[in-house]
Parts: sequence; structure tokens; C-alpha cells
Amino acid sequence: MREGEPLKKKKVIKWIKRIILLGIIGVGAYFFLQPKKVEINYRTAEVDSGDIVILVSGAGTVSAKESRKEVSLVTAKVNNVYFEEGDKVKEGAVIARLDDSDYRVQIDSQKNSIAQAQISKENTKRQIENLKIVSSVSGNIKNLAITEGAYVVSNTKVCDILIPSKYEIKLQFLSSFAPRINIGNKAELFLLDSFSYIDGSVSYVGSNKSILETGSSVVDVIITVDDPKYVLDGLKAEATITTNSGTQVTSAGSAYFSNSKETQILSGSTGKVTKLFVKEGQQINVGDIIAELENDDLNDSAQNTDISIQNMQQQLSHTQSKLSDYVIKASISGTITSQPIKKGDWVSAGTIFSTISDLDTFEFKVPVDELDISKVNLDSKVMVTLDALENTKDNPIVGKITKLPLEGVSNGGVTDYYVTVEIPYIEGLLIGMNADADITIKERLNVIRAPIECIDKDEGKYYAELLEENASGDKSTRKVEVEVGIKDSNYYEIVSGVNIGDKLIVPEQGIIGGSFNMF
Repeated sequence: MREGEPLKKKKVIKWIKRIILLGIIGVGAYFFLQPKKVEINYRTAEVDSGDIVILVSGAGTVSAKESRKEVSLVTAKVNNVYFEEGDKVKEGAVIARLDDSDYRVQIDSQKNSIAQAQISKENTKRQIENLKIVSSVSGNIKNLAITEGAYVVSNTKVCDILIPSKYEIKLQFLSSFAPRINIGNKAELFLLDSFSYIDGSVSYVGSNKSILETGSSVVDVIITVDDPKYVLDGLKAEATITTNSGTQVTSAGSAYFSNSKETQILSGSTGKVTKLFVKEGQQINVGDIIAELENDDLNDSAQNTDISIQNMQQQLSHTQSKLSDYVIKASISGTITSQPIKKGDWVSAGTIFSTISDLDTFEFKVPVDELDISKVNLDSKVMVTLDALENTKDNPIVGKITKLPLEGVSNGGVTDYYVTVEIPYIEGLLIGMNADADITIKERLNVIRAPIECIDKDEGKYYAELLEENASGDKSTRKVEVEVGIKDSNYYEIVSGVNIGDKLIVPEQGIIGGSFNMF
């Protein structure tokens, strides 16, 4: 090797290294100075199909749809209680009876007063009837003792009537029987001397009362026997009379028969003789009118007695109607859900005795905002859940709206309208539980939909950012106009603009920084 060649060779190698180093630095500088590639990961939501349901939600406290409080109308002691809490009762069932003994005493007293007034009425009626003096026998007038214009009193002799073979007996009957005894009633006479019976008929019923030693009030009744088979004069007898109603009344004692060939006609009432129909010696028959009397006082008395009886009957009816206040009855069919009263307690007027509820159907009231109430109707679908019944979370109860309010309730500038929701009984449901109702005011089933956060509104139009990807995998976004329908709290209904499966940008997006490789 020539001298100097090693040095020259060393220089060449040195420059080669410098060139390689510069190349490496240049390549490194190239890669280092290139802009970083940033990859953006978009948060997207996919357009799909499904249901859009617009709801109005609210909560309320459950109560029985029909519930009645049975209230005591009087102050009294409880004599009997026939049902307990939890028992089922039918409408009209007697739940309890209160002590009504005071009212029953009052009712008995009023009934007695009416009975006495009725007796007085019958006596007055009889006296009015007796203003017509009627012959009880057939025969000839004898000893006529009255004239027109004369004033006669009860039991005054009017005349005698001469008749063929006939006997009569005057017996006393209790005055309480008198209203039932009428002239012509059949009588059966028991002859005390021969222990035999004969038939007769009533020919006179007196109106004046007398008092026996026993204290009984009696009136005179004359019984006549026509053409007996043997002589009755001087025989003693007692009688049983069959009244028009078929009942039988017996004389208060006995008396003697007398021959009534001359029968005395007495006035059965008091009054002025306004007309005389017979004269001395005239022949008359049974039932012929002898004279007519006039007595305005009797008519006034009869009218006043009628008014008095009517008033007493009204008072009795009122008192009897009050007896129903002492009976506590079920006003509806259902279950006794509350009954704090027991036998022996005293209750005051107005005390709630029982609460009866129909536990087949329940209801509660849901507040609906004034902006939504017009969207709710009786056909709106209602789904109900109850906090206390876990199974209703997955299987809501189907309810129905039974009443829409006409008035709202304002509070703090907001007006709510309380809608009544009805639900059927399910096991475990109790009065007072809290219920939540979702009322459907609009729904669209199986429609194209997009999340509401993906839709933007601008100047009355709706837009979405559509994520697109080319064949190389590069991604880009494009703003598209969409036509929307209804929306609920989660979705817009998409009418046009995007399709099922399209991915839409969710406005909030995250950026992940890029990286580079140096080699």
C-alpha cells in the first residue's frame, strides 16, 4: 500500500458515517415535524324502532270506591251489636240496636190516647145516628110524648108502641164494647133458671155510661125475643152478642125479662125535634123513622174528634218513625272496616258507629297539571303501581279514570286537577296505601325513533348529526334535517331524514389524543 493511503481511507469512512448520521437525523426530523394524527371517538346513539308513550304521572292514597260511615242519630245505650270489624254485611243488615224503651212507653201512651179518642168518636157517631129516632118494633104508636120544636135529652121517652107477643131484657155491657154493638145484632141468651139458650136481637144500645161497684164503665143494651115458645116474663138471663165483625161480647151481669107488648121508645141522643113523622095510634114497622133531632154540638164534636185523632196519629207515626233511629243498619253491602263501639257503650247523636267499605273496588285521586289536564280523558290508559306491593312494579294494575274534575286546586301559582282513578282489588291491597299512576295521554307504537338528545331544533327545524364511515374506515359527520312527530321523555318519533340503524352523534363527545411511532 502506498504511503498515505490509510489516512485517505480513514477520511472516506468518516464522511460516510457523517452522511448516514445526517440521514438518520433527517428522517427523524421528518417524522418528528409531521403533524400528529388525532383519532376522535364519537358517542353515538342508533336510530331504532319502538314505542313512544307520553305519560302524566301522579300519586295518591288508596281508598275504597264506596265507603259509608254509619252514624248514631240519637244518644242511647247500645243494647246489642251483631257484627264485628272484618265481617261482611249486606245492605239493610242490622248492625246494632240501641235502647229505645223510653220511646216505646211514649208510643204505648199515644196508642191508648188514640183508642180513647176512637171510643169517643164512636159514641159521638152513635149519638148523631140516634138523632133519627127509629122504631125497633112493629106496632101502633101510643103515648106520643114529643112535639116538633121540643128539646129532648138522651133516654127521654118518645112514645110507647103496642105490639103482639114480644119480650125484652135490658142488660149492661162494658162501654168499650158499645162501639161494636149495633141494633139488629144477633144475641144468644142464657136462661139461668133452666140452663137453656134462646135467640134474640139487639133493639137498643144506650150512649149514657154508668159505673158498677167494680169500677167498670157500662151502657144499657136492650135485647128483644120475638114469639118465644114459653113465657119469659120474670125469668133471669145473661147474653152474648155477635158483632158485625164476628167477635162476641158478653154482658157484665144478668137481668129479668119483661113482657114488651108495650115497647117504650127512648131518645138515643139529645137535640131539638125538627120533624115528627108519626101521630098517636099510627101503625109503624121496624126501622120506620119516628122523629128527627138536630144538634150542631154533636157535629162539631165529631169534627173536632176527627181532627184530634188525626193529629194524634201523626204524632204516633212520628214517634214510631223515631224508633228506626235506634237501629243501626248497613246502608251498603261491604266489609266493616272500623267499628269501635261495643255492647253496653253509650253513644251520642253524631257518633260514627261503623265504617262499611266495598273492598272489591278501590280508587285514588291523581293531581294533573293544568297544562296536561286537557289531554286526559275517561278513555286514557292508566297503569298503577303500589309501593307496598312489590309485584306491581313488574306487573302494574290496569286502572281506569272514572271522574274528571271541573275545578282545580291552586297552590303556589300552580293549579292541579285531581283525576279519580279506579282499580280492582288485588291480594294485599289495603285502604291507605300509596299508589302511583302513569296516565297515557298519547302513544305511537312501533315507530322509527331517535333519542331526544340527538335532535337539535333551530329556527323551527329539527336537525341531527349523522355519523358516516367510508370504505377506508375514515369517519365523518354530516348535519341532516329530520322531520319529527311526537316525543316522550326519551325519544322523538322520526318521520323522515334518517333510517333505522343510522348512528347519530350525541352532542357531548370525547377526544382521545393521537400517537406516533418513531423508527
